This record gives sequence, structure tokens and C-alpha cells, in this order.
Amino acid sequence: MMMNARYRFLRGLSPFFGACAVLPGNPASAQGPGGMPLNFGAAADMVFSAPTRDLEESEFDVRAFEINIGAPVDPYFDFLATLAWEDDEAELEEAWVSTVLPWNLKLKFGREFLPFGNLNPIHEHDYPQVNAPSVHEAFTSDGAMIGDGAHLEYLAPYLNPTLTLIVGVYDEVHGSVGRRIDGFPLLARAQSFYQSPLGEHALMAGASFLTSAGSRDPMEDRLDADGFTSDDRARGKLDYLFGLDLKYKYSPGITTYQGLVLGAEYLYASYDAYKNHADFTPGLQVDADSGFYVYAEWNFDRFRGVGYRYDRTDVLFSSLEGGAGMEGHTLYKQWRPTEFSRLRLQYQFADNDLEDETEHTVMLQATFFIGWHPPHRF
Repeated sequence: MMMNARYRFLRGLSPFFGACAVLPGNPASAQGPGGMPLNFGAAADMVFSAPTRDLEESEFDVRAFEINIGAPVDPYFDFLATLAWEDDEAELEEAWVSTVLPWNLKLKFGREFLPFGNLNPIHEHDYPQVNAPSVHEAFTSDGAMIGDGAHLEYLAPYLNPTLTLIVGVYDEVHGSVGRRIDGFPLLARAQSFYQSPLGEHALMAGASFLTSAGSRDPMEDRLDADGFTSDDRARGKLDYLFGLDLKYKYSPGITTYQGLVLGAEYLYASYDAYKNHADFTPGLQVDADSGFYVYAEWNFDRFRGVGYRYDRTDVLFSSLEGGAGMEGHTLYKQWRPTEFSRLRLQYQFADNDLEDETEHTVMLQATFFIGWHPPHRF
């Protein structure tokens, strides 16, 4: 039934790709408003996962299928939209317009992946490993926190390292697991980027902060769609979410793909919550959630690379089974035949403190890009 639904969806897109194929010039480009190029592309991400302790739970998942449309609207505005097909449903993941303002300012408004930390601004198929570290999975649902609103960027001129300041306000933020973000979510980020004169070394460091202005009656948290029992975990009101991130790249020459990548991120959430739905004590403070990950990746050339990631998470409210403490070790190898395709083989060892059990999982990921794809972040 699932495959039939996917087939009907892809068959429905065939006129779209057929139109792209007959466009003049670049097959993935047409002329948009004002004669500006209109770019089309698609990305497919497929993962086979096999837990070694129970091979019957192995599964193959078309994790995501995305359509990207982007173009300069005119000399003043740029546009991007991403339509994603996941779990037999189509969803508008991103749709935003950006413009450059005087005084080194840039404004982006619409629906966007929040510019918070290393992983949240990028799509799942662009993660450095097959899956996200446990801290990211615990703090978000569906891979990211997505906001409807706007943010303003300021780039300090003539600096190396650079300094970028971001301030955002949103009507709503989707994807924060177990924590209600009431009122108007507010975001602040400071980011610095350095590159050595010859380009061998590059470093990006940032700090992010997410909170909200305004609140609502905490007793509203008592109800949910399925009713509640004394064993249910309550949903808490987020006080703030704080993050630190760091990424370093080394390449012995600017014309080679060989080199080292180091990345790390730490997240801390403070919120008001309730022990359970039978104990409605407004404002009862529950211990904050926190977690981090670090990883190292070595690329032998443009085709082959290997890496390792360690992550540790201590959470109460989470999308992870059992919540509480999670520790993981991940080894992976990747092969990139071209810039349009990538294969990854990954082994992950995970230890759940609460349930006192470990799990070994082997994953194989295949990612393909057709036509135009938005540029990746550093």
C-alpha cells in the first residue's frame, strides 16, 4: 500500500520533470520573473537499517524525497521552496524570500529551518552521518525545528574572522519535542568564521539562543489528543534553549578534496514541566535536558572518506525510546562517485541508561540529487 502511494505520487510528478527536460539551455533551469533563472531539482534519500540483535526488525525506508525550486525573483529578492514527501505525506518544509538591505543587513522571511547550531539549518540527507546524533533527535522531531517568521542578519564588515549576528522572531516553531514554545519564539545567534590566507584552515564557531515572549495558561498542558493517564509524560513550557557549535576543516590544498573535518555541538534546554498528568503542579521545575556530540572525518580524496562520532544525551522529554541517558559510538565510511550521488555504510553502538540495554545497528544510505540543489553550508 505504501509503495502504491509513493508510485502514484512520483507518477503525478512526471509532467513536472518532463517540462524541465524540454526547457532550453540548462535542463534544470528556466526563465523566471524578470528574466532571472528558475532552478528545479530533486533529492532522494534511502536508508536500509539492520539492528544486529533482532534482524527481523530490519527495514528499508525511502526516508525523504524532496523537490527544490529556487530563483532570484528580481535584483532585490531571492526565493527558495522545498516540498518534501515523507511517510506518505507531502509537506512544505521551506518557503522563504531573502533580500539584502543597507548597512550589511540581510532579511529572510517565510518558513525556514531555524538558524540554530550546526545541524538544524540543514536537511537530513545532508547530515555528516546517516542519522542525527541522539541529542539532536531528542531535542527535535522530524529532524529539525522549523519556524514561520523572519530573521535579520548583520555581517560586520572587513573582519577576518568574520562576525555575523542573527535575530529572529517567529509566529510558531514546529519540531520541539515535549516542550511548548508559547507566545512569540525569539532567536538570537552569534557566529564567527575564519579562513587562513591560503585556505588550508577554516573554522566556524557559534552560539545560539531560543526563547519566547509571552505565555499562556500552563493548565492547558493537561489535555492532549489521546487523553491522559498518570503514566503519561507531561509536556513542558520551554524557558530557553541554548547551544554552542564548532566546526573545523583542514585541506592541504585548495584544489584537493583530501582533508580533515572536526565538528561538535552542545545543547541545553531549561523548561517548566510536570512530573506526570496526575500531578498538576503549575510551574514545577524539572531538571534541564542537555547533550552533545563530537565527530571527526577524514577524506582520502573526492571519492572516499571515513569518520567517527561520539554522542551523549541526558533528557527527560524526548522522541527517543525511554528518554533519559543515551550514549552512542558511530563509525562510517562514504563513497561519492560524483557530486550528485553518495553511498554511506555505518555501524552504530547505542547504550540506553534507563532501560539498561545496548543496541548494534548497521545502516546503508544512498542519496541522489537530480538537477539543481541548494548550496550546502560550510
